[in-house]
Parts: sequence; C-alpha cells; structure tokens
Amino acid sequence: VQDALGYTGAGIGVAVLDSGVASWHDDLTRNATSTTTSTSYPYGNQRVTKFVDFVNGRALPYDDNGHGSHIAGIILGNGYDSYGEKSGMAPDASLISLKVLDANGQGTISNSIAALGWVAVNAKTYNIRVVNLSVGAGIHESYWTDPRTLAAKRVTDLGITVVVAAGNMGK
Repeated sequence: VQDALGYTGAGIGVAVLDSGVASWHDDLTRNATSTTTSTSYPYGNQRVTKFVDFVNGRALPYDDNGHGSHIAGIILGNGYDSYGEKSGMAPDASLISLKVLDANGQGTISNSIAALGWVAVNAKTYNIRVVNLSVGAGIHESYWTDPRTLAAKRVTDLGITVVVAAGNMGK
C-alpha cells in the first residue's frame, strides 16, 4: 500500500492502548524523507504525539513491559533498525501511547475503558483515526452489554477504526 498508493500514515494519529512505549525506540524516530520531519513532538525525536499513563500516572513515555513498544513498532515503525527493509504499516503516522498495562502485562478493564473515553474526547486534537488494543480479557457477557465493547463502539461511532486482538481467549 505504501509503494502502490503512497499511504504512509502521514498526518494520522494512531492510539495504541498497551504497556506504553520506550523512549529510545529507534523505529519510532522521524523519517528523514518524511513529511512529519517538520512536526514538533513533545518527547524528543520520537514520533510520540501524546503519552497518557492510566496505570501509574507518570508524565513521560516509558514501557516497563515491552509489549507496547513492540506493537507500536509493528504499526508505526520506520525501519530504522533494518535500514528501511522492515517498516510498519504507517511509518509516518504519529503515536498516541495510552498505557493501560503494567510491568507484568496485566491491566484492568476500567483502564481500557478510561483510555477509550480519552480517545473519544481527544480524537480531533490528535487526529486519531485508528486505535489498537492488543490486550485480552475473559469473555463473561454478550458484546451487547460488555462495558469495554460499548466503549470501543463509542469510538467507532466517531468514525475511528478500532483494531483488537481476537481469538486468544474467545469461544
């Protein structure tokens, strides 16, 4: 898609609800040829537009588990560490990292719901067009009444694509 259609995620915000993001993630640096090089990012050379910690309340980006950085690299990686050979799907997009998982990769449904609510309120400010939740939870009720599902629906009703991990614990 990048080569054929020129879609690189430039100007788009991607919210990743996970364990945070490492402040030194090489593949999340700005692309030298990217249109995002003129964009000012608040956390140094990283393409992290916003970091919100729903677990520990810290102000600066960090990832004490590694999973969130891994997922962010898959989605937004620019291929720096592989000399451009292995970039993510949206190497020019901006990352909005919403930390909902702790150092053990565990989290609460309420933190995920709070982060989805934050996305709904701040989507226009950060031009969030995609939300990724690579987190799992037990299936205890119908999607018609499940609180996290309803929070995700609220975001999709705003025209934002929500991508979730599926099949790990479902029936």
